[in-house]
Amino acid sequence: METLLLSDEEVGNLISMDDVIGVVEEAFREKGLGRVQMPPKIYLFFKKYNGDLRAMPSYLEWMDISSVKIVNVHPENRIKYGLPTVMAIIILIDPRSGFPIAIMGGKTITDMRTGAAGGIAAKYLARKNSKIIGLVGAGAQARTQLATLLKMFRSIDEVRVWSRSDKTKKEI
Repeated sequence: METLLLSDEEVGNLISMDDVIGVVEEAFREKGLGRVQMPPKIYLFFKKYNGDLRAMPSYLEWMDISSVKIVNVHPENRIKYGLPTVMAIIILIDPRSGFPIAIMGGKTITDMRTGAAGGIAAKYLARKNSKIIGLVGAGAQARTQLATLLKMFRSIDEVRVWSRSDKTKKEI
């Protein structure tokens, strides 16, 4: 057997927001039915570097697949190193043998999953004829939140964004 290695860019070219919305909604349903093992995140804090690392294992029984996502958050990365604030990798594991099926970049999946989760929540909790979207923050996950909400609600007339940075206000 061979482990598939996928860069974050390759992952982004293989999935669509529609795919992610469908899979995330199904995963939420399965979690609600008690058929997903997903313990709380495990955190390591790197106080002297103002960052952290989070490990998130999961097992989706209906798909018979397991994974571990490792995410780091280092708010000063852009300024200090020219790196993203959030970086992630995902290891996809065959639960029968423990073999690592794939190791892949996880930033795009993380951004898209977060956007899908917000859109799915709004699908069930927001008014069906909502006209205004409000976003706090204008980073990558705000973009995926907006993309999902625009798919969910055809009635949107206005998008309001608050951001700490004038630069990201213009980019969204």
